[in-house]
Amino acid sequence: MSCGGAHETPCNEVLNSVGLLIDGEIHEMSQIHSIEVHFEECSPCREEMEHERIMHQMLHEMLTRSCHESAPQELHDQIAYQLAVLRQGPPDFVAEYRRTEISIQMDEFGNVEHHEITFETNWVHERIDPQAPEGSSEG
Repeated sequence: MSCGGAHETPCNEVLNSVGLLIDGEIHEMSQIHSIEVHFEECSPCREEMEHERIMHQMLHEMLTRSCHESAPQELHDQIAYQLAVLRQGPPDFVAEYRRTEISIQMDEFGNVEHHEITFETNWVHERIDPQAPEGSSEG
């Protein structure tokens, strides 16, 4: 959607930012200002913004009415434990294993008949913590 007019901020850039703007994800005041200026100049983009805002509000209201589930306490405990581990700083043991395998087959004329490249990276992370909640593990 574009009005075809020349704007300081192009319509496609503004329309790509609509969802972020509605969700409050844009924090840079100059970007918010340029989008607001664009809406003042461009009625198709302004109408699209209002449509998206209404749809967002309707979706929010529907989910609020229909979703009454709460997360199990075990999940809350696991998340709290993992956050506490992250706050402790670097892990006690971290190892990185990398493997690169290159296989090339050539015929007698020097033409490549087959080649295969395999990259593999494995991380091992282990922390021994006797205070861990039951059922939690790291790695």
